[in-house]
Amino acid sequence: MICSFCHSDVPDGAIKCKFCSEFLVGQTCTQCLSTIPEEATACRYCGHRINKRKLETNISLEIKADVFASLVFRGRLLPHEIVSDNEKIVIKSPGLFRLWENADEIPWNKVAGFTYRSGIVWDKVEIETRGQKPSVIIGLVKADGEKLREILQNLEK
Repeated sequence: MICSFCHSDVPDGAIKCKFCSEFLVGQTCTQCLSTIPEEATACRYCGHRINKRKLETNISLEIKADVFASLVFRGRLLPHEIVSDNEKIVIKSPGLFRLWENADEIPWNKVAGFTYRSGIVWDKVEIETRGQKPSVIIGLVKADGEKLREILQNLEK
């Protein structure tokens, strides 16, 4: 067998090349197309998180932040809206008089982490992805904040 990286002769059935230490068999990273071990949960080259586990539950979520909280924290009467399905979460931030709308679409497998801050009345959630600034949702009602936190925690398991 010949290593596709350094073109050295390696024994048949080898998992890793003894000359260049590259994996010869395994899964392919969808971001950088490198070969990584079958049991890997993240690519060692680009850091892309491999989501081996399919989401068993149907994640259908529609949340709207509190209007008063949006007025206090953002100076707008139009609150953040969150819509999700099994593939992605979309955070919509409407602009002045709904003349424009910013929408952050985050695929579930791109979520690198999150920060949950519980306040006295409202909650704040920041969803982080690699290489991008976090998407922030301010003014969530306690029940909705807890529901979103639970979903994000289940992604990390």
